[in-house]
Amino acid sequence: MGKTYGYADAVKLLGKKDNALVSALDKLAGTALLGGVPFAVSDLLGWFDVKTEFVRLSNQLLLKLGERRGLARYSYSERLHAAHTVIVVVGLFEALKAVDLPFKLKDLDLDKAGQIALVGLTGIFDGAGLLPSPSRSYLTNLGVLREQYAQAGQALLTLLKDKAVWPLLDEAGQRNTTSVLSRIQGPAVRHYEELVRKLAVQYPELGYWLQAHHNAHVSAGLARLEESLERTRIGAEPDDRRRELARRYRAVLDRPVIDPGQVQQGLEIPLTRDAYVDPDFQVRSTEPGCTPSQLRWWDEVVRRSDLHQYLVGYLTSPQAVTHPLVVLGDPGSGKSLLTKVMAARLPASDFLTVRVELRSVATEADLRRQIDLGLSAVLQEDVSFAALARDAGDALPVVLLDGFDELLQATGVTQSDFLENVQTFQRRRAEAGRPVAIVVTSRISVAGGMRIPAGTDVLRLVPFSTGNMTAWLNVWNASNAGYFAEHGLEPLPIDDVLAHRVLAEQPLLLLMLALYDAAGNELQRQKDSLGRGDLYQELLSSFASREVGRESDLDLVERELERLSVVAFAVFHRGGQWVAESDIDEDMTMLLRGGNPVPWQGPRKPLSESDRVVGRFFFVQCAKAIRDEKELRTYEFLHATFGEYLVARLTWCALMDLHDSESRPRRITGSRPDDSFLYALLSFAPLSSSVPVIEFLVEKANKSEERGELAGLVRRLFALSQLPRARSFDAYQPVRRPVPARHAIYSLNLVLLSVVLTPLCSSRDIGVDDWPKLSTFWKSQLSDVEWSTLIELLYVRWVEPSVAVLAIGSSVPATVEADGLAGRTSLREAAMDARFTGDRAVNEFRHAFEALPDSRYDVHYARALIQLAASPVEPWERAAHYRQWAGIYPDLVLQCLRRDITVSAETLGELAKTGLAESSAFAVQLCDRIGRGGEDEELLAVFDGLGLPRVDRGSEMAMLDAWLRLHEQGYRHPSHRRVDLRTVLYSVDFETVQRLRPDLVYRAGTVAYEIGLFD
Repeated sequence: MGKTYGYADAVKLLGKKDNALVSALDKLAGTALLGGVPFAVSDLLGWFDVKTEFVRLSNQLLLKLGERRGLARYSYSERLHAAHTVIVVVGLFEALKAVDLPFKLKDLDLDKAGQIALVGLTGIFDGAGLLPSPSRSYLTNLGVLREQYAQAGQALLTLLKDKAVWPLLDEAGQRNTTSVLSRIQGPAVRHYEELVRKLAVQYPELGYWLQAHHNAHVSAGLARLEESLERTRIGAEPDDRRRELARRYRAVLDRPVIDPGQVQQGLEIPLTRDAYVDPDFQVRSTEPGCTPSQLRWWDEVVRRSDLHQYLVGYLTSPQAVTHPLVVLGDPGSGKSLLTKVMAARLPASDFLTVRVELRSVATEADLRRQIDLGLSAVLQEDVSFAALARDAGDALPVVLLDGFDELLQATGVTQSDFLENVQTFQRRRAEAGRPVAIVVTSRISVAGGMRIPAGTDVLRLVPFSTGNMTAWLNVWNASNAGYFAEHGLEPLPIDDVLAHRVLAEQPLLLLMLALYDAAGNELQRQKDSLGRGDLYQELLSSFASREVGRESDLDLVERELERLSVVAFAVFHRGGQWVAESDIDEDMTMLLRGGNPVPWQGPRKPLSESDRVVGRFFFVQCAKAIRDEKELRTYEFLHATFGEYLVARLTWCALMDLHDSESRPRRITGSRPDDSFLYALLSFAPLSSSVPVIEFLVEKANKSEERGELAGLVRRLFALSQLPRARSFDAYQPVRRPVPARHAIYSLNLVLLSVVLTPLCSSRDIGVDDWPKLSTFWKSQLSDVEWSTLIELLYVRWVEPSVAVLAIGSSVPATVEADGLAGRTSLREAAMDARFTGDRAVNEFRHAFEALPDSRYDVHYARALIQLAASPVEPWERAAHYRQWAGIYPDLVLQCLRRDITVSAETLGELAKTGLAESSAFAVQLCDRIGRGGEDEELLAVFDGLGLPRVDRGSEMAMLDAWLRLHEQGYRHPSHRRVDLRTVLYSVDFETVQRLRPDLVYRAGTVAYEIGLFD
């Protein structure tokens, strides 16, 4: 029999050559496992007891840390892979040895290849599907193994039946073997766990693959990443160039997380090594057609807190050099800082780390050149990545590409194949024997524009948890304990931060809240009275006053906020999340400088408006890219709500300025208010495009003492908006919209402002004479997205055909009010109108209504049909519909009653009081329900109430059938019933019954004989 696998094979794969002791142990283990040694399995496992002989044997068999120096990291990862596969195989055969089988395993004549094939593999390097991975938890991996072992048990059973040993077993032995092998997966998994734990003790990389300890405690600065990799260090000391590179990256740990010059004097900004809290994350492997840019793709993915452990497992796995790791997050979530800390923490002995800020390299260059440029930027000299990697020896190159989203933002050029190019670069490096791991960061919202190779791990940095926030605050409060004591301030407690969780979930905005509170404990003092809009106002004002350097100069602060508001409108008008530097400069010039550019004198070009305004606020993020040697920049607010607040703020300020202007005495009576600035702001995008903008405006309106006067001003502006008039700021064109669209958007925004100022108002009060015509005009000029957000936001309730009550924040009515249909066109005319205009929403309804018969092409009939036949409602509600429509569409009600077995006798009694009682079809409905084990007495009472003096020809067969059923069940009619069984038998036309229901004639004859009609 050929040689088989044993535990020692896994050991030797990790670097130890064959020697006498290893060979002896291998022979012993292999022979024992195949049944050639008579002692028990417990005796064999005793050799590996960590408390006794296994400790001594491990020292001799397993490679010591020093002996592993010089092995290439990638080669060593492959060996770990193969060693794990051997453990998978050995786990199965140890389980087989431990169970009671009526034959010896050696009789199967299995060699190593046979063992491998039994678990569904072709070789020891073919176990990728069984290999633990950073993105697959330990328990999940055990489930995969359990299934593989179950299949192996069935494969072994099939093999047995093909061997000579099977016919030698008696029937009981065959049954026992079949039963044992069908349950072998449980014992096999247990033996696998024992063996792999022993191997992981000496080789921690395997332990990190196992991912056995999820949700580790929060740690700062990824310190545990460095500690874990140092414990598994295998590389030699780095040369001078790598040491210099690592030293430059490591320096970031001893720098403050932001420039101390941006905060009040005396405050201590924590160092990165202390303030960087390891974020929670989710990780998921991609498959074709996946959508990681959509949050619902992450709904079922567990939130984890062991980032250091995941990164160790990933960087020491074979996947690291075949696929890029994609890191996604929101603005301010810490993507860039993560790459900085990783570059600082990865040991230079084992990793050649190169961090590339994609914003700083030429976008038109290929990836190799971009990496070279990133290296040169750090070392301040021309350096080749290829040459540096060749000199790195055993160290694994790790390239951190930070800010893929910035390339898209700044250049506006789609690069959907970027990750595919990255993977191609990895493949070519691996083929040359120089593998490389690559990490790419991007904002999650632009991930939809990337083609992500299947099998790629995508890691999402999730918002800060309460634990993350608490850990960060502990560092902040400890760093500034002296400052707080000197100024009589309290440390910032977590409860006050959680009141503003939407901001505190992002690390940089949490810092912003802490800085705001450090100025007199403002956040704590106003925790019960500070509204959301108030908070944004206070935050922005405090930072603006710090930037201008004069807190008491309110005019300068207001001017700074006004400029920031123009930036916010630049983003809002263009319908995106960021805006180009050139667009900001143009908007500033048109709105705030009257179209006059910044004066330029002397040899140096002055700072742009964007440089002077937004470049100094750390809550405004700047994305950069270099194309054709020109730097391109875009700006966005770190949290979108800052921009939304500023849009609402400038809108409100413009309205207040106009109100103040109109409140002053006029020398010329009848002059019109100059709403040119307001028109420029509110004629390019509906305010309803952003719900937070409307909410901020509502908050301002609720606190305004001039609310009524402002409502009157808006009504006047709406009336004037319908008239042609000249306005200034015509040169301001942030986006191209036709003149009708601008008039539509401006009138819509004035209506929205009216509803903001008057929470429940009539369209007539605003000055809208015909709401349907105006809303149709809006729809014709708005985009589909703008229209859908409007109709979701603005509540409309009809009071008259052309008048509606408007409100914001109310629920949409479930049905159309009947009064709103007064004076309507016919359904046929409405269909013709829809066909002519091509209105997509209305044509959806037309398509359904076209199925109605021509004689019933009526909206009321359609509604009745839906309520009676197509609406899944409770029986009591259905009964109300029957009563509602019985007098209008009796035939439809009767048709639906015939199929409705749930209708009660009480409902039928109420319907008997309507015109339905005159129909013989209704009597048939009653008769069909009588004598079937239901409410017979109640149904008979309803029938009596019909007052039928005799048998009606239209219902005679139904009555005969019902009365016969009653009699056959033993029921006897009371004397007061006018139409009893005898009356029915005497009145029925049996010739007709014989032709249509001959069974009734036979039954009737039997009953007639019983009651003596033939006497």
